[in-house]
Amino acid sequence: MEFKAKYVSWYDIERWSEGILDMVVSDNYKPDIIIGISRGGLVPARMMSDYLFIKDLMTVKTEHWGLTASMDGKAVIKYKLNYDISDKKILIVDDITDTGESIKLTYDYVKSLNPLEVKTSSMLYVNGSSYVPDYYGEGLSKENWAWFIFPWNIYEDTYNLSKKFMDKPLKIDEIKELLKLNYGLNADDINLKKVMDNISELKLIKNNNNVYELF
Repeated sequence: MEFKAKYVSWYDIERWSEGILDMVVSDNYKPDIIIGISRGGLVPARMMSDYLFIKDLMTVKTEHWGLTASMDGKAVIKYKLNYDISDKKILIVDDITDTGESIKLTYDYVKSLNPLEVKTSSMLYVNGSSYVPDYYGEGLSKENWAWFIFPWNIYEDTYNLSKKFMDKPLKIDEIKELLKLNYGLNADDINLKKVMDNISELKLIKNNNNVYELF
């Protein structure tokens, strides 16, 4: 098995996000602004905006991971803020803290803009990361790490994982079996045919009578 991958449900997203909320409330932290780390932190940041009744929601775009489960190199900030956050209390939100590079980079950047206070949060925190967020929904051991496929990147990750073994035409059941074999990925959790059909409509793969292959 190359590495483990796991589809994440909306139930998990809500549970982990509410875990962040519980820690924020227990800490009596009342941010003025929420900053989501794009792209993975956008949805949980919007959820925290709702949970905490905070309308000022912004994003910082970092790049670290390239194609699914492969890193481009050192984390960098691609798009910065265009807003004065001085004397404001900030909550940074991301989906998962695994290496810790992206969230630490964002924290240092936001801190340089003279806010009153900065706290960080992540739905998932992998023990052993170089950075520990102030708040997180669930902690994981390194042994339980997987490449988590969130609802907002099902198409991208399914495509990137599948194309690694699509060296010949494959039916849906064959793709499902190979996802399980190579990544321990249970594709019963999604509508794999719909995903592959839509990817083919985007001309990323070919669909010949429900047999899929790369161009």
